[in-house]
This record gives sequence, structure tokens and C-alpha cells, in this order.
Amino acid sequence: MKLNVGGVPEHFNLPWQLALEQNKFQEACIELNWSYYPGGTGEMVGKLNDGELDLAILLTEGYLSAFSKGLNAVIVKEYITSPLVWGIFTGANSTIDSVYAPHAKRIAISKKGSGSHLMALVHAEQRGESLSDFELVEIKSMTGAVESLTKQESDIFYWEKFTTKPHLVSGELKMIGEFSAPWSGFLIVANKKALSEKSEVILSTLSIMNKACIEFKTSPHAFEELKKRFGMSDTDIKDWLKQTVWNSDYTMKRNSLQNAANALQRIDDNFKIHSLISMTAEHLTLK
Repeated sequence: MKLNVGGVPEHFNLPWQLALEQNKFQEACIELNWSYYPGGTGEMVGKLNDGELDLAILLTEGYLSAFSKGLNAVIVKEYITSPLVWGIFTGANSTIDSVYAPHAKRIAISKKGSGSHLMALVHAEQRGESLSDFELVEIKSMTGAVESLTKQESDIFYWEKFTTKPHLVSGELKMIGEFSAPWSGFLIVANKKALSEKSEVILSTLSIMNKACIEFKTSPHAFEELKKRFGMSDTDIKDWLKQTVWNSDYTMKRNSLQNAANALQRIDDNFKIHSLISMTAEHLTLK
């Protein structure tokens, strides 16, 4: 049976790519069609709603925000248990050297509802600031962000720290800070229609990925694959592998979801989720 799966073109999803190349899904009679979405969580939410995606690997906060707005999809697995480390970036020639700079800041976001949007709002709230829609510049992707920051059409951009590193090395961007929120980095989310019609295939896929992620984390070849495919330095690979934890079972930390929900509630009065259980598939255990 065919399964359409989407994720961001980042090192977090390399285990999926390797599993495909090693024919692990094909051996289980699963026709898995993988697509990368440079626009991130915000872009994939639309594809889930349209039924173009059966499964998507979404940022935790992005999923919760979309669910509260009616996304017809539920969590089938916590993917990355560890929090995401967001780098805070600006253009190399910008005079801004801190996110705490007092003057107005135009925030580059890939799309409304994306992680780059929500993290900027959450971090601003923690600093005692607020951001209006007039301060948001939609840039669609990393490429768009680099162009926007370089031309100084925007000032600040939140994106995963290691993914953005090549643009620091090239001299296009500079990093002025880091930010991590106290919840899991990524969730695997299923369109409800797909879950009802393809539940066995989805569970088989998740089982394959449980093993694939453990193998990747412990493989001596992970180093060379990360270096070859993402141009990461030895130091960055060591740091990233050390701090990144893949979930290998079907438990979901209740506190993780609640922390994200509480943060979103503080930045959006319209954010409402009546039950954490309503967001999770039957096989998932909230602890």
C-alpha cells in the first residue's frame, strides 16, 4: 500500500532517507513516497489538510497550533524527544548583535504557523515583548531567508542551529543567539483519513523507523553520512548526535505537550485545546 510522507530537508530526517535507500519499506511491502518540504511545518500542515500527505514530521509547537485551528490529524509518534536548538540569525552586515536590541525588529518567517514564526513569538513573550503582523516578513524557505536578511528586508530569523551553519561559514549570516523551548522537537502526525484506512501500514512504518533511528544513532557510518550529505563539521556532528534523542517507542510525554500548549496559550488568546488525548492516536500512551 502507498504511503505519502513528508518532512523538512534536514539531518533529523536522514534515518528516513537511509531506510528508503536500504529498501526497508519495500521489504515490508510498503510503497513509501517521501517528499521534502523546504517551507517546513507550515507548508506540510496544508498538505495534510488537503490529503496530499498521509504522514508528516512536524514541529511540536507547529502541530499544536494547527490542531487548535482545525487540522484533521493526530499524533502517532513522538519523533525527536529532545528539544530543538534554534539559532537566532541576522544578515552578516546587519548592525544588530542581539535579539534584545531595543529598536524594532522585522522577523523573517517561512510561513505563519511555522516554527520560525511560533518560536519568534514564544521567545518575544519570554522577553516581555510582543510582535505584530507588521513585523513579520514571509520568506518561504531558508533560501528566501538568506536573501531577505542579506538585503536587510528583515532583521531576525529563527531556524535550527546546525541546518543554518553553512550560511555562517559562507559569511552570509551571523548568529546572535540561541533558544530552546522545553518540549520535544518533532512529532510524527497522521491525517485522520489515512490513519483509518491505512492503520496497519502506518504502524508498520513506525516500527521500521523505531529500529532505523536506533541503528542510525549507533552506526559508525552516521558520521560520514552527515558530513557527506549536510556538510557538517566533525565538532557539529558530535554535538548534534550527543544532544539529539529519537523516541523508539509509542510513549508521549504529557508534560512536553502541556508545556508547548501553555506557551502557545500565552501568545494566542484564540489557542484552545480541550484535551491532550484528543490529539493522540489510540496506540500512543501519554505519560
